[in-house]
Amino acid sequence: DEIGSEAYSDDGIVQKAARALKEKVDNLLIITDICFCEYTSHGHCGVIKDGAVDNDETLKLLAKQALSHAKAGADILAPSDMMDGRVGAMRSALDKSGYTHVPIMAYSAKYTSAFYGPFRDAAESVPKFGDRRAYQMDPANADEALKRPPARCSDPTNICIRAAW
Repeated sequence: DEIGSEAYSDDGIVQKAARALKEKVDNLLIITDICFCEYTSHGHCGVIKDGAVDNDETLKLLAKQALSHAKAGADILAPSDMMDGRVGAMRSALDKSGYTHVPIMAYSAKYTSAFYGPFRDAAESVPKFGDRRAYQMDPANADEALKRPPARCSDPTNICIRAAW
């Protein structure tokens, strides 16, 4: 649907899989992806308002998705959406609900690169309109890549995935 409600549904595919794996496999570390592109009908990573992704509305739903994954048994949450403030919103929701022990492993940078093409095709998450430039980096802009990651990693992130540069 338009807001990717399956992403935070208790009966969502990731939530069901996490519960089933926790029940059947001992000592398994489950890391889940937090994003909406594969759940929305439009293929973008968040809520669309006036033809663009609404960062603040998306943060609310990302927090719901993170909480639903933690409740289902995810051991680490890995947001890949790249919305500004995403880690803080998720951390707040998790902490308020008693999931202070669940770490967040955030990407420091994500690019609008064609290298994501095969993933987007497989996940059926190619945007139906526009592109992801408003919330992902231009791979040709090395200066931005060097400036943004420290800010991304200063959020209340427990683990930060950074490019080697």
